[in-house]
Amino acid sequence: MSSVCLDASLVLLWFLREPLSTRADALLQEWRTNDVEFIAPSLLMVEVPSVLRQAVHRGRVTTAEGDETLHAFLEIDIRIREPAGLLNRTWELGKTLNAPRLYDMYYLALAEIEACELWTADQRFVNLVAPHSALVRLVGENADG
Repeated sequence: MSSVCLDASLVLLWFLREPLSTRADALLQEWRTNDVEFIAPSLLMVEVPSVLRQAVHRGRVTTAEGDETLHAFLEIDIRIREPAGLLNRTWELGKTLNAPRLYDMYYLALAEIEACELWTADQRFVNLVAPHSALVRLVGENADG
């Protein structure tokens, strides 16, 4: 079984409709059809609910919709991985890439350790890491994704 590392920006496209949501939905369907395993660091379990809560707070979605969305997120079969060396690799990536924060590096470190692609909707992150890593894929970067 192949694996993909999911970051919060991609997962949120499945729940909060954005221009790239249709592409993200197509990826989800393709991955489910091909029995691809979803992995992420535990950070995902903080980032996604935090953004959902912000959407409720700002009135983008109702409280009931926020509750339903959180429940739907928790129903996705995502294996949370915290392998040995994850934080150290995250720190090293932050230094190497001169990243101002480590959140995105945490996902990249996991993708490296697990030797799988990291899928994101964050163009800024892709711009930062593209010269250094071929593992990062941007939703909508081509006709297939």
